Parts: sequence; C-alpha cells; structure tokens
Amino acid sequence: MLTPQEWEELLHEKDEKLKDALRELADVRTALDQSTIVAMTDHRGIILRANDQFCHISKYPRHELIGQDHRLLNSGYHPKTFFKQMWACIGSGRIWRGEIRNRAKDGSYYWVDTTIVPFRNQEGKIYQYVSIRSDITARKQMEEEVRQSEEKYRIIAENTSDIISMIDRSGEFLYLSPAHKSVWAHDVPDEEIRNMLDWIADEDRDNFLYAIEHTFSTRKEYLVECRLKTKRDKPIWTETKLNPIIDEHDNVTCLIQVTRDTTERKQSEELIHYLAYHDALTELPNRRMYVQHLGKEIMQAKRFQSNMAVLFLDLDRFKDVNDSFGHDVGDLLLKEAATRLKASVKPGDMVARLGGDEFTVLISNLTEREEAAAVAEQIMQVMQEPFYMNGQAFNISSSIGISLFPDDGDNAEDLLKRADTALYTVKSRGRNGFDFFDPSMEAKSLERILMENELRKAIEQEHFQIYYQPKMDIKTGTLTGMEALVRWMHPELGIIPPNRFIPIAEESGMIIPLGEWILKEACKQNKRWHDQGYELKVSVNLSVRQIYQKDLLDMIKATLEETQLEPKWLELEITESIFVKMDEATIVLQQIRDIGIQISIDDFGTGYSSFSYIKSLPVDTIKIDASFIRDVHHNQESQAIVKAIVTIAESLNMKVVAEGIELNDQVAALQENGCGQGQGYLFSRPLATADFEQFLRKEQLGI
Repeated sequence: MLTPQEWEELLHEKDEKLKDALRELADVRTALDQSTIVAMTDHRGIILRANDQFCHISKYPRHELIGQDHRLLNSGYHPKTFFKQMWACIGSGRIWRGEIRNRAKDGSYYWVDTTIVPFRNQEGKIYQYVSIRSDITARKQMEEEVRQSEEKYRIIAENTSDIISMIDRSGEFLYLSPAHKSVWAHDVPDEEIRNMLDWIADEDRDNFLYAIEHTFSTRKEYLVECRLKTKRDKPIWTETKLNPIIDEHDNVTCLIQVTRDTTERKQSEELIHYLAYHDALTELPNRRMYVQHLGKEIMQAKRFQSNMAVLFLDLDRFKDVNDSFGHDVGDLLLKEAATRLKASVKPGDMVARLGGDEFTVLISNLTEREEAAAVAEQIMQVMQEPFYMNGQAFNISSSIGISLFPDDGDNAEDLLKRADTALYTVKSRGRNGFDFFDPSMEAKSLERILMENELRKAIEQEHFQIYYQPKMDIKTGTLTGMEALVRWMHPELGIIPPNRFIPIAEESGMIIPLGEWILKEACKQNKRWHDQGYELKVSVNLSVRQIYQKDLLDMIKATLEETQLEPKWLELEITESIFVKMDEATIVLQQIRDIGIQISIDDFGTGYSSFSYIKSLPVDTIKIDASFIRDVHHNQESQAIVKAIVTIAESLNMKVVAEGIELNDQVAALQENGCGQGQGYLFSRPLATADFEQFLRKEQLGI
C-alpha cells in the first residue's frame, strides 16, 4: 500500500505528463491553425469552430461562420449527389476525402483538398466532425489552363484543313488528325492507317525517309515536298513540316508533322514557270529561255568546234498596224508571224519572241555563212505574203540582223547585241532586208550622240517634270496611290517620252543622277499632298543599274529625311530583269524593305518571272503586265494567267495591281479573277502635278 508521500509523488508525475501532453496538443493546434484550414461541426454539420485560415480563405469573419452550415459556402459547382455521397460516408463513421469548390463571401471561388473525420461519443454515436482542408486553388487553375489549352489544340487539330500527325522514326503513326480523310480522299478505317510511308508516292519515299532521319539526327525542323496517294486519279502534292519532340532526357522521341495540300499552288507554280520561259501570246520561248538555250548551245559549239548564227528580226511598220487597227489585230498578226517563223527553220533550231514585234532565231550546227543567209531570205519571203486578219489583208515586211559564232562573239549577250546592231543598220537603210554584223556598225550614230549630250544637259538643268498616274481600287473606284512617271521637257523638241531617253540613261549611267532627282521630287511632292490631307503612297521606278548602286540605301534614307516623308508612304517598283543577279538584288531589296518602304515588281510576266524567284524576293506587290490585261475580258488563257498570279500572290501575302486597264469589261474580268487594284487610261492618263491635284480634289468630293 502506497504511503501518502508516494501518492503525492505519483500524482505529481502524472500531472507533469498531462501538462506535457496538453502542451503537445497546443503545439499541434497552433501548427494546424497556421498552415491548414480547420473547422469543427456538430453531427448536423453546424459549424462550432473555425480557425483563422478558414476565415481568411472564405473571407467571412468568425462570428458569421459559427452557427452556420457549409451550405453558406456552396458554389453550385457540385451536384446534389456529390454531397449526398459525402454525408453517407461520414455518417457511417468513415473518413471522407475529396476536392471541393467553395464560394467566398466576395463571390470569388476557391478549391480545397478536404478530409472530414467523424468522432463518436461513449455511446458510439457521432457527435462531431473535424474537417481539415488545404488550399489547392492555384493547382486547379493550372489544371484548368492545361485542360483548356489541350482542348484548344484538340479543336485546332481536328478542324484544320492541314493534317496534323505524330510519327516515330519508322514512320508509324502515333496520332493522326481527322483531316486526313478529306485531304487524302479515302474511306480507310483509322485502325488500318499505320505508317506514313505507305501513303507517299513511290518516287518520293526516299526523299521523305531522308527528311525523317535528318530531323531525328539534327533535332531541327525540316520542310519536305512529296506526293501522297489518294483515291483520286492523280496523287496530291503536299508540303510537310517536321518538328522533333524532345523528352526530359534530351532525346528525340517522335516527330510532329503538319502536312498541307499544295496541289493548287503547285499547278500555279507550273503555270508561272511556263510563263517564265514562254511568251504568253505566241507560246514561243521568251528572252529568258532563249538566252539560257543559247548559252548551252555555245558551250556545245565550243566543245565540238561547230558554228552557229543568231538572227534578230522585227516586223516593219508593225506599229502602224497596231495604232490604226488596235492591239487585237496586232496580236493576231504577231501570232501568225510566229507560226510562219517556226515553219521557216529546220527542227532543232529555236525561234523566240523577245518582246513587241522582235523575234530571234538560233541556227545550230551551221555549216556555212550562206546557210544563215538562206534562212533570212526564206523568212523575208514568208513575211512579205499578205496577212489576213478579220477579213482584211495586211502587207508587212521584216528586217533581220545576223551575228555568227564564233566570229562575232563567244557569249549570248554579245551575239544578241551584235545581231541587234546589224538589224539597226538594216532599218536605217530603209528596212525589208538582212545583213551580217560588221564591227564598223558599232560606231554610234550621230542621233545617238546628240541625244546623249542633250540628256546630260537636261539632267544638269533639270529639264524634267514628274507626271502622276492614279492607282485605283477597281471594286470601289477609290484612289489608293499613284505612280510617278518622268517626262523630259525639251526646250525645242517639247515633251520626250521615257522610252526614247531612259534606255540611253541606263546604258550611259545617267540613270543614277536622274533616278535620284525623280525620287526626291516624288517624295517632296507627296509630302506636300500629305500636309494637305491626302495620305497616299507614291510609287517610283527603280532601274536595275540603281539597285546595284553602292550608296543606294544611304541616298534613299537621305531623301526621306530631307523631304520628311515617312517610309511607309513610298513604294519602289523594280522590273523582272533583277532576277539575273538574284542574290545581290535580294540583299539590297531586303535592306530597303527593312526601312519600311514597300517593293513591287513591275511588268510581271514579261521576262524572267519564276515562282521560285518570287518566293525568295522581299516583295509586297505584283503588277501584272498590260499585255495580259489587254484581252483578259474575252481570252480564257489571259484570265487563267491572271487567276494563277493572284492565287500565288495571295499565298505569299502579296497585293496585285493590274496595269493598262482601258475598258470596264476588263475591270469586270479582273474582279472575277480576284484582282482588286489597277491603273490605266480607264481611270486616268498620267497627269502633271497641277492636274493631279485637281484629280485629288475631285476624288475627295466624290465627283
């Protein structure tokens, strides 16, 4: 039996243990209150206690929570069955865990990860619940953002016209978007579509395999063109961009592919490629194709020590026919002349149209000089026979200049130039004849010398004026800009048109100071119009010689700074001849474009145009040459050409302007084929500054 002192010691020991336990409980409570949302309710769910964290997240003061149940926080997000199941669980004495979205007092929503623990009394009845919650709002928001992002990309993948897919290194599909059914035009069940390579045309399969291996090994995106098999008569052309997917271990696990049907664009490319090498009117090879072919033939002739002849000819008095009877009759005559020319040469010799009424013939494997003379005589004979157009007979003749390889030159440029020189000599003697090149012909004519001297004086004394031709929105009839065109105001000869002096200026180098003057005057005048409230873009022609001018960029910047014209209100027009030095031109044009100036290609379709070149150039606008517009209202071929150019321009985000519009029927045909802007005499001829100002005022008044 314990003594009183032993009892006292025992009680003291127990009291200390109890105090320690209470201190531990107090510490746990403090830790929970600081880090966790804690609430205590009775068996009916009435809140008996709420800690500070509960009050903070719910934004309710404690006295507004005590005595309420959790319906006060109901967000309406969960269905009634959710809470019914929860009460069934805790009512049976089991612990319930789940995630709940609640609504705070200010109407905002928050998520909590919840654990509810039921407590029983001595009779085994539940008398209270303790809920312990953690704020998971940030995590749920992140999950929702991820879900929305995944949903967005799923919608994009399933509704885009491009095929989006995922493949492994062997080409096996890991994912394939629904667009494949419409693009490939098939009804094969998805489970039977296993490998990308099965759908690639046999001749392109190695190319695609290389693309896969290249992307896996270099870990960089790759663009590949190939044909895909379909249930159509022909495979479709596609462009596929492959991107590597890299895992956390820095390994390429698979590839994402975006495949686009480019068949229509490919067809447009082929048409443009044809246009690049053929004359649209006569379907003869054009200058570009002729020069390339001539270059190859020269290499062959050097190798086998053979001879060739270049015949340069034009049609005498063709301009009179054009001016008197119109371009339609002139075009018919040119087509018939092309037919007669082809019939006058032997198979293997090339006939080409260089432009206007100028043609050239290449005679390969020439045995003697007289053979070229015989061909020239044959051509002259067939050209002298009457041309019957629209029930009327036209009598014309031809003048021909001939250069010989290797006597007169060992490259295409020299042979063409010297054949042209011989042609000029024939025409100066009265036309209707032919002659072989002679070195004495290269001496400049007196007229040329005088013209060059007069032009030099005119540049020094600024005997020039700028005329402006409006560019219009052909749908609305509103003014969209203007092209600056130079005119030589000779004190004795009057107005001299550009076609008479610009070639001399380019050949002599005087185009550099003249071009600078034109640019400065056009920018200065446009700034004046801007200050008057007419915000329009002025287009200024830039010659090939100017493009390769060393200080061109500095000159343009200085001009804009001096005239205070913003770069966005200036457009520079170039011709297709820049494609000869493609790489150099691209660098210069990109530098100009970086300033904010726009670039357009003038007379598109007449020379060197190629879709591959257009894609590579920093260009904003394509101007369709007037030769395609002249008969666009009744010629299906011209309409197809315009449509193809517009299609390509749209795919490259370029604008299209039609030149030489003279008829309302042409406007209707252009609109039907997607062309929205144009210029030509239908709207206005080029106008002097004062006359253009009147045009601007009328436009402003809607007259």
